[in-house]
Amino acid sequence: MNDSKVFIRDRLIIDPETGSLTVVYEAVPLLSGATAAVNYRSGGRERCLSIRGRDMAYGVGLRPEEEVSLSRANDELQLDWHIALNGAVEMWLEVTNVGQTPLRIDELHVLAIDAAQGGKVELGSPPRQWSFYQNGWQSWSPAFARHVDGGLYVDPNTEDYQTKHQPHYRPGQGDAFSSEWFTVLRGRGTGAEGRCLLLGFITTREQLAEVRLSLDGNEGERLVAICHADGFTLEPGQRLFSERLVVARGGDPFGLLKDYAQRLGQVMKARQRTPPPTGWCSWYYFFRGITGADVLDNVAAIKKEALPLEYIVVDDGYQTAIGDWLSVDEGKFADMKGLAQAIVRAGYKPGLWTAPFGASPDSQLYAEHPEWVIRGEDGQPLVAWQHWGVDTYGLDLSHPQVQEWLRETFRTLGHDWGFELFKVDFLFAGGLPGRRHNPQMTRAQALRKGLEIIRQAIGEDAFLLGCGAPLGPGIGLVDAMRIGPDVAANWHPFWSDLSFPAAENALRNVVTRYFMHGALWLNDPDCLLVRTRDDESNLVLNEMRTVASIIGLCGGMVFSGDNLPSIRRGRLKYLKQVLPPYGRAAIPLDLFEREMPGLLALPVETDWGQWLVVGLVNWADRTTETTIELADLELPKGRYHVYNYWRRRYLGTVEDRLTIKRHQPHETVLLLIKPVSDRPELLTSTFHVTQGGVEVSGIGWHGTWETGRTLVVQLEKAGRQQGELLFAVPEPYRVKEVRLDGRRRGFKQMTSAVIGLGFTLRDRVRVELDFER
Repeated sequence: MNDSKVFIRDRLIIDPETGSLTVVYEAVPLLSGATAAVNYRSGGRERCLSIRGRDMAYGVGLRPEEEVSLSRANDELQLDWHIALNGAVEMWLEVTNVGQTPLRIDELHVLAIDAAQGGKVELGSPPRQWSFYQNGWQSWSPAFARHVDGGLYVDPNTEDYQTKHQPHYRPGQGDAFSSEWFTVLRGRGTGAEGRCLLLGFITTREQLAEVRLSLDGNEGERLVAICHADGFTLEPGQRLFSERLVVARGGDPFGLLKDYAQRLGQVMKARQRTPPPTGWCSWYYFFRGITGADVLDNVAAIKKEALPLEYIVVDDGYQTAIGDWLSVDEGKFADMKGLAQAIVRAGYKPGLWTAPFGASPDSQLYAEHPEWVIRGEDGQPLVAWQHWGVDTYGLDLSHPQVQEWLRETFRTLGHDWGFELFKVDFLFAGGLPGRRHNPQMTRAQALRKGLEIIRQAIGEDAFLLGCGAPLGPGIGLVDAMRIGPDVAANWHPFWSDLSFPAAENALRNVVTRYFMHGALWLNDPDCLLVRTRDDESNLVLNEMRTVASIIGLCGGMVFSGDNLPSIRRGRLKYLKQVLPPYGRAAIPLDLFEREMPGLLALPVETDWGQWLVVGLVNWADRTTETTIELADLELPKGRYHVYNYWRRRYLGTVEDRLTIKRHQPHETVLLLIKPVSDRPELLTSTFHVTQGGVEVSGIGWHGTWETGRTLVVQLEKAGRQQGELLFAVPEPYRVKEVRLDGRRRGFKQMTSAVIGLGFTLRDRVRVELDFER
């Protein structure tokens, strides 16, 4: 080894001969030949300054927050690469204009490993055998652990897709993988066990950022973490900092994701609202045809059925045009303030949809202020999306007049009209690349500025839900975030686009972005649709149950998207079974093995017991046989009860594995897996998908076995609901009597060791079982 190399705390190796850095993990090089760089323009010429070079300088412990600083300069720029060892490795760039003329800063490469220059990422397998977690730019963008050697991902290669989902689009980018703000790389195959790498930015206020992997043949060509400065003009003597990047290594990719999300949330001061809200939304049944009468009809149905829902959200359709949020379509809504008051009088909270960063050409807003929109280099307004066939432009959030308009609009919607939840949609429109009033404001800064103004206008107590939103800039401002495409009353999308509205697309992202819930915001999985196929739906029963299963297991918001007056009682039970939200998210244990994860595990822990709720998802269009090993669920050896929730079937006990012989297309088999006890116990509850995690408020024993012992179960759940409790009664115990709120009830002998007790739960009940042996 070259004697000139400098070793820092067994974590870093500086090579002054090449101007590069090696990151070490457990005495093994993880990233070799790493460097950093800045891409900029000087007098119209594209230039690059890299840390790599024999004239690289370094210092150790120069500042309290850093341990290493690597520097290099030319006659225009000085580039400083700061590195701190705070558990994980943290790094950021500082660029200073040391010349006499302004420079345009385009990209800050906070970390770059290039195989062509001797760089290497060591994961125990060649790059073609890696999984690369791809986090899409905004709510609807696909997110999953892509297999580098090919698989699910499809790029529609359309201008619309590029605008909505590819903020750093490069023509001819070829065999490249890009993930916004972070990624986890995991080796697959022999020799790669336990080798995972996380690269993630833990600040997201100033610049959009991505982690990009480019491949050449079977070798990693380049892995680079990039902050996009969007052509920021750096004046002589001025400095610019990148976002901060964390580099972490470990054997557990789920632990890496959890730690990263928690750190990002802490640094960005994520809002912590609990519990997750519930409600009803007009969009997925009425769409733009919604009327004030439809809203009140659903409010009445919610009250009649005693559904424990909190918010009533009026979605798209009340306004006269995109941008004219205070101009109401009087043919459908008489008075929005009056509607909000009626919702409050009924005992609920009013919510409202807007797309505040867009303006349609037919709006009064655009007619009066055409200078308020983002424009392309040709001076023409930039189209962000087509809203029901009408072009919609992105608003220039750097413009002071736009900012004041935004502030006054949301003040009116909140303080004057009385709405308490704000679903702000199509937010990516404010982050389009283009010409702005303030050219020094990056896309990330513009997006965050817009959200800051909305938050200030509606107040700290109002609930802010982001949708169609670039994820990073919203952290610390939104209370909840949609984390997938729109759900729909059809399973597959109408064409091959992983971002297009479809139940399948929505649920994939809900599963794969599970770790964001509670750390960055509350996850919004989108609405639950339980209606039948003769009532504006194409979902079959198994598909609807899968939607309910994944929404119930994700722990996030639960909103109904049906016309509740037309819902059959047999379907309404599915909505009740996911209310209220449990609050914790299931982990997709096969996230890095399958691009569509199908093994979801939700640990449920209470004062009186713990168990696992497992969702087995068959994404395929055919019936399959599914086997799970209990060891894959990280369960200790032993015997376990198994209960099939949707089929209402006790499957007996297992010790090592379980097989579902006929796992039907698009079906989620929802299982309770619970350790077998040698004493009588509550086995499961059908009143909630967690099977006791929400509705069972307490369990206790009274008496002695000499005189007879009584098991007391307390249930509390708002509303009315039919369901069943199952109890395990092993030998030599026997049930003498069952009482419901002090009144004797009969029970059903399910097996020789399991009994069932069915009843209607009205808010709360006390169940008592007398045992003898």
